[in-house]
Amino acid sequence: MQHSIPVWPIGSGQLAQADCLEWMASLPPRAVRLILIDPPYFTGKKKTGTGEGKPAYRDNWRGGRSEYLSWLLERIERMRELLLPDGSLVIQLDWHVVHAAKVALDELFGEDCFQNEIIWFYQTGGSGRVRFSRKHDTLLWYTRSPESWVFHPERIPVHRAPKALERARNPKGARISAEDVFKHPGDVLFVPPLNPMSRERTGYPTQKPLELMELFIEALTEPGEVVADFFCGSGTTLLAAEKHGRKWLGCDLSEEAVRVARERIEGIQAVEETPPLIKRL
Repeated sequence: MQHSIPVWPIGSGQLAQADCLEWMASLPPRAVRLILIDPPYFTGKKKTGTGEGKPAYRDNWRGGRSEYLSWLLERIERMRELLLPDGSLVIQLDWHVVHAAKVALDELFGEDCFQNEIIWFYQTGGSGRVRFSRKHDTLLWYTRSPESWVFHPERIPVHRAPKALERARNPKGARISAEDVFKHPGDVLFVPPLNPMSRERTGYPTQKPLELMELFIEALTEPGEVVADFFCGSGTTLLAAEKHGRKWLGCDLSEEAVRVARERIEGIQAVEETPPLIKRL
């Protein structure tokens, strides 16, 4: 007998507590513009949070890396079917398994559908004494089509370096105007991590900054389109989608994750919409 999946309609989206593979079986194909996921990283640990020491989710697989990759790819294969013909999937991982995942995803999507390896650089944590400090996560961007996708770099501009602007003021060989202080982003993102005193912090482990998710939603989707996160954790991607006028689908197996995500999204229902990202730079 199949059990019904708890699903809560909140704002412009739906939040489910379930194994995403089970929930995705009930969702229509080719309806999602962007799937933005931050799954377990294969760290071999149990993650706790919320200040009570309760397990938030497991990140260990008895069968090792091969079992983890099989688990992950089974779910991503279904996610691929949910994407619009010109939709995108972005997966965030770290050094534990990102290289093995990329090889497998190249085969699943096709190498021509791989668009970027994006580095999110941060400076939290201690410094390494026996190796270079591990200070970044990697985001792999794949598109459903090798020929067509949505990308708006002009929505997420970054400041030009002071030296570039200094060269622009030199009349000899300047390639840009001195007034052209912004440029399109590169594949290394310098988004500040959440510090211990941040108002964004929920206590849920591995929570990512809202600004990081906003960058991808602004660049890879249009207002009113559907954004999905099937390992939603504390709900940062869902919150970003809600704030920026996108519809969304969120799912997590953890009861604690769903509780935190619900509280965050319900908490912004009466708050005015955040100004567009470009106006906050």
